[in-house]
Amino acid sequence: MLFFCLLCLSLGGTAQTISKDSIIRKTVDSINSLLDHSVVAKSAAILQKHYADDFVFTHGTGLVDSKQSWIKNVLDTTVHFLSRSHDSVNVELHGDIAILNGKLTVHRQGKSDVSKYALKYVRVYVLRKNVWQMISHRTTQEWHLE
Repeated sequence: MLFFCLLCLSLGGTAQTISKDSIIRKTVDSINSLLDHSVVAKSAAILQKHYADDFVFTHGTGLVDSKQSWIKNVLDTTVHFLSRSHDSVNVELHGDIAILNGKLTVHRQGKSDVSKYALKYVRVYVLRKNVWQMISHRTTQEWHLE
């Protein structure tokens, strides 16, 4: 009987951990999508909140943006992201750090052209002052669509 009670207590703690981790994964995944919707909507306040001050964006071309340069590009009125949608996102937790990998499809209207492309990425988020912030985005593969 003692063994059964210990097993139940042990499983109860595991269930709570799994449930807490599941909630954190869903929260970070939601923020990940929110950021890309905010890029489309040019929502500066959300971008400022969820991109860390030390954010680094390494594009598939090798170009590297900081938080300031990336947000400046996003808010540029001559460039419009028409959509940015995620697929196959995996969230890996390490305490207050979340590593995401997935696929992002981007539809963008530039100064003189419209492009649609997909990319695979790795993103790193960190929990700072109770706010999940992206500290790194690295495009690992990119290809044009249409």
